[in-house]
Amino acid sequence: MQRPASSIVGVAACALLLVVVGTGCGDRSELYAFGADGGTPEGSLPAGCGDGTCSADESCESCSVDCGVCKTCGNGTCDRSESCSSCPEDCGVCATCGDGYCNGTETCESCAPDCGACPGCGDGTCQAPKEDCFTCPQDCGKCKGCGDGICQSPETCASCPMDCGVCAVCGNGKCEAPYETCTNCEPDCGMCQTIGCIEMLTCSLKCIDTSTKPPQVSVTCVADCVSRGCPSAQYFFDQAFNCFLQNISMCNGANINCLEKACDSQVAACIGSKCP
Repeated sequence: MQRPASSIVGVAACALLLVVVGTGCGDRSELYAFGADGGTPEGSLPAGCGDGTCSADESCESCSVDCGVCKTCGNGTCDRSESCSSCPEDCGVCATCGDGYCNGTETCESCAPDCGACPGCGDGTCQAPKEDCFTCPQDCGKCKGCGDGICQSPETCASCPMDCGVCAVCGNGKCEAPYETCTNCEPDCGMCQTIGCIEMLTCSLKCIDTSTKPPQVSVTCVADCVSRGCPSAQYFFDQAFNCFLQNISMCNGANINCLEKACDSQVAACIGSKCP
């Protein structure tokens, strides 16, 4: 169903006002994670592999997580000793990688989209040969070609979200925040709870990141908050924020007390609104 134009304007108004006011920063809208209904838990590895020790029965081919990638991995050629499991950088990701389930020979190193990042990834140190740009771009930086707008193997949502999008598969039993929510994946995240005007406002204030300059607003986050409101709440929300925008110049931008005073009736209506 197409959303009324007033609601769309309200979402845009909210995003703009949040940048001006610069208030609040935090989690996305509430998510309700359910247990996985298939596959193995995120980040799980085959027995013995992943304990940090390269045992006698393990090798760079069978358990690169413990033993490191083979010396030839990264030379641009899928050599005989390499496979999509041991060296996705040269051989490409395995066919099942990206289905949302950490299955079979998949590990955090060969298929981060399904199995999650390996332990140690995110500590700020690129620990070669166990980490590289494909397994841990957070520490090792993005791979060559990432950012050209084309998702080309071995790029994945884990190694290059700017080309491949985010890792979220609706229907795998995991509510994968922040872009998978109750509004777009009820099977994983549960049914959305209807919220009122003030709750919409509170939710929307969490959609701005003031740690950056200029502050960044997640418009999808704001849209999630607004979409959960009942019709009357959405109407009052739009009225309040449109009034704020109309009075920003008079109130010298971020003077929230001035804005609330100028829009006293709209704010009062928002506070007093009730959802059926």
